Amino acid sequence: MTIRVQRGDHGIATVLLDRPEKRNAFTLDMYRQFGAAIDDLDADDDVRCIVVRGAGGAFCAGSDIGGFDQDRNDAEVAREYAELTLDMTDRLKLTRHPTVACIEGPCVGGGLEIAALCDVRIAARSARFGIPINRIGLTLDYRELEDLVALVGPAHTLEILLEGNVFGAEEAMAKGLLTRLVEDDQVVEHAYQCAARIASGAPLVNRWHKRFVRKLVSGQPLSEADRFEPYACFDTEDYRIGKAAFLRKEKPVFVGR
Repeated sequence: MTIRVQRGDHGIATVLLDRPEKRNAFTLDMYRQFGAAIDDLDADDDVRCIVVRGAGGAFCAGSDIGGFDQDRNDAEVAREYAELTLDMTDRLKLTRHPTVACIEGPCVGGGLEIAALCDVRIAARSARFGIPINRIGLTLDYRELEDLVALVGPAHTLEILLEGNVFGAEEAMAKGLLTRLVEDDQVVEHAYQCAARIASGAPLVNRWHKRFVRKLVSGQPLSEADRFEPYACFDTEDYRIGKAAFLRKEKPVFVGR
């Protein structure tokens, strides 16, 4: 298996991209494994946060170009390939659980797109970013562009795609691709500290906030039921636990109900 799931304490799960000899570049089978791994975690109420990281000091070098002759040798085959792979990575975008990208080394092409789908993106200062696909005559499709434009805006998206540069973490931070930038030897620690803070919060509230933000940025009008949903938290056991712990000046232990 080149996608490995590691379950840690306090509901923190890691999805590890484990093909270090190819800088974790995705094969078609890896995309299938990735989608299945996220689906399994999404169905698990005990999960509080998912950390996505790569093995061997690299996040992900994108899709393995070595398979392009088979997987993308004409327009129709390429479209089928994109529909499958994007359906798999959309699992990450749509999971109800909070997600954190722990970024080391290269984070380019499809790897950058995967990182961009995470809720929080924490990178090492030596990490490298870019989508240099104009160097091999490829385009992103509208589904991919939509996610990138939503994150960094049309101007930065076009800058990244038209120049085709691979750039450093400081520039990625300035463009809005990253949430946080830390020293290389601290990035894993910081990513899991972030995950631990997320996991200590009320899980229903975290899932609600993800859904509320997604709905707001979709541009779709809010229904009356949508506008009432934020008040559902007052009927949860977690609210009663949190309120009682606050009054006692204790740390709450939420149960996800």
